[in-house]
Amino acid sequence: MDRWIAGWRGPVIVCLIAFACAVMGMFTLPPLDRDESRFAQATAQMIETGDFVRIEFQDEPRHKKPVGIHWLQVAAVTVFSDVDDRGIWAYRIPSVLGVMLAAFAAFWGGQRLVGRQAAFAGSVLFAATVLLGIEGGIAKTDAMLCGLTTLSMAALAHLRTGGGRKSALVFWLAIGGGILIKGPVTPMVAGLAILALLIWERRAGWLKPLAWWPGPLLAVAIAAPWLIAVQLATDGAFLREAMGEDLGPKLVSGHERHGGWPGYHLLLLPALFFPAVLFLVPGIAKGVTALRQNTDFAPAVRFLLAWAIPTWLVFEFLPTKLPHYVLPAYPALALLAGWALVSLPGPRLWPRWVSIALAGFGALLLSAVIVALPAVYGAGALLGAGLALVFLVPAFGAVFEAGRGRVIPALILSVAAGFAWHAAARGVAVMTASDVRLADRARMALSQMGTSPEWPVWSTYTEPSLVFSLGTETHLVEFDQLPGLLPADGSPYITIEDVSRSGDDIAVMEALDANSCAVREIPGFNYSRGDETVLIVRLHNCPEAQP
Repeated sequence: MDRWIAGWRGPVIVCLIAFACAVMGMFTLPPLDRDESRFAQATAQMIETGDFVRIEFQDEPRHKKPVGIHWLQVAAVTVFSDVDDRGIWAYRIPSVLGVMLAAFAAFWGGQRLVGRQAAFAGSVLFAATVLLGIEGGIAKTDAMLCGLTTLSMAALAHLRTGGGRKSALVFWLAIGGGILIKGPVTPMVAGLAILALLIWERRAGWLKPLAWWPGPLLAVAIAAPWLIAVQLATDGAFLREAMGEDLGPKLVSGHERHGGWPGYHLLLLPALFFPAVLFLVPGIAKGVTALRQNTDFAPAVRFLLAWAIPTWLVFEFLPTKLPHYVLPAYPALALLAGWALVSLPGPRLWPRWVSIALAGFGALLLSAVIVALPAVYGAGALLGAGLALVFLVPAFGAVFEAGRGRVIPALILSVAAGFAWHAAARGVAVMTASDVRLADRARMALSQMGTSPEWPVWSTYTEPSLVFSLGTETHLVEFDQLPGLLPADGSPYITIEDVSRSGDDIAVMEALDANSCAVREIPGFNYSRGDETVLIVRLHNCPEAQP
């Protein structure tokens, strides 16, 4: 393996694998509800208005997350696309870059902890994991947050092993960037790890370069100017609402129906950490042995555990739960897994067989997702079964080679299985699940009806993806509000009715039928609400005969 990863080849391979997994579906999947579409629409409005301080979704302030991801999306759209194109792929570019940064940082820091081979194995397993690739294909904060958080921890790893002021500057750069992306998460992960190590080891000398004044000043220079500007622009509302209405409720209850019991993230680990889960239990067992015997690897194990465990426990006991919350802890677990992989077959069998069982269970769950998407929402079960087979062949090949203790085949097949899942599930299965692409299909229907972007749209289908797809001026309204909002001057306009949310008000139905000159019905499934529905797209007051 040393010959393959010598010099620049190691980090380049790591970044290419991360890119290949993240980019699956990037150009073909429609804007997703609800967070991705809200982030992308807020970015589009920044470009349209030229206001790069305030964050708004239509006329509603979004005082939830800092501006960092929006600025990165603005840059990507400006360079590679145009705001009028409404191409979601351009807004996803920063997330792809965040995934590549996370994988590279895991390799960069891991070399100082577990050696170059194990760092390479761990970082490519991490790059191919299901959760990281999914986040890399969504235009929101979490992929870039993972990248910057991993970079901060990699810098700490270098400080632990003789790194000086340059490593400290990288740390503070990542902290400042992380704050600008998602507020307290990056400082929390790094701070909890430092605190755990101080308590565990009772030594702090390695942290001394962090006190060098240019470092903290760099973090402040990155994060403070916008925070001051947005507080002034919103009369102090941003931090007040971000802390009181977004972060605060998450600390005390299952905010926005995203609740769960402790153990939620652990139960999802076999699927979301696949394929790295195949080597995780041997990595943990190997780490425990190193700690008990106080080997040369014991300091590295302490660092990785101090990185992963406190952060994991915070999110396990946080009442609000979403699968991606624990993503910043994944690199530490992946490095343990990579360390175990390059040590195959290992002295003990039971950790390997436990991990094999977990990975097999995760592979079956992931294949069920591949089958279900086209079977329930799209082209049929036969396509889903074929796609699942594309994934299962390398997945169980990796399981087989791990059982035999063969390092290189197990690593290659594991990465191939991760890539195959992203290609099959996100690249094909979701794309063919047409029933869930309601906003995308509504936009296509309007194009087929020959409508103009200048004609106003009123919709009782109120998902953010429709606003991003059709434009900022799309009006999201309740069914009974429609009659009082529709124009009476005979000019063309469009209505979109979500049948699952329609009432039986005769006056509203008559208003929708009035002057209707072209109609399209779009059956599908609103996955945000869990409802089957039909969208009725109507064009009113046609300027000329419509098809």
